[in-house]
Amino acid sequence: MKQLYWDSVEEKQKFFFTMTKRGVNFVSSPGRFLSEIYDFYPGQEYDLEYKYEEKQTNPVKEQLEEYLTGKREQFDVPLDLTDTGTEFQQQVWRAIQAIPYGQTITYKQLAEQVGRPGAVRAVGHAVAMNPLLILVPCHRVVKANGDLGKYRGGVAAKQKLLELEQTVITKKTAPRRLPLPHLSQLNRPGL
Repeated sequence: MKQLYWDSVEEKQKFFFTMTKRGVNFVSSPGRFLSEIYDFYPGQEYDLEYKYEEKQTNPVKEQLEEYLTGKREQFDVPLDLTDTGTEFQQQVWRAIQAIPYGQTITYKQLAEQVGRPGAVRAVGHAVAMNPLLILVPCHRVVKANGDLGKYRGGVAAKQKLLELEQTVITKKTAPRRLPLPHLSQLNRPGL
């Protein structure tokens, strides 16, 4: 039996996640149950043993909470994708991890980045099969016409994640207000 540690994060919506001793291997869609994991690890339903152990899951939980509240832009928790995805899918997932916070790319651009410019549909399928929502930020991949495209967590969730990142970026780049002079200094030359 493969042991998985599980926990959840709730910031407006609940996300479940699991991890092995090597790293995080699954993050659920918002509002879905932990059983969604079987979509990504088919045939392993009876080979997985779940254990709730905060000591193992707290670092991941803290980083997800920080991200969902706009306090974290990058994750430094280990990921474990050893038992899922094809070599091509894993290549796409690695490329997705390189998309900068607050930015988006198109499915076509992603296909070009992985060296398969004619495989836009295959790239789209690989994006859809990403078992690590948020940690592998597939919400940053959009259609060439500007539409958001599909998202395992739902288009509304994708929109909220993109808006969250834009809000954080906007706050960081907003010009700081200059201090106003005291009223007694207003009529002095040289100010």
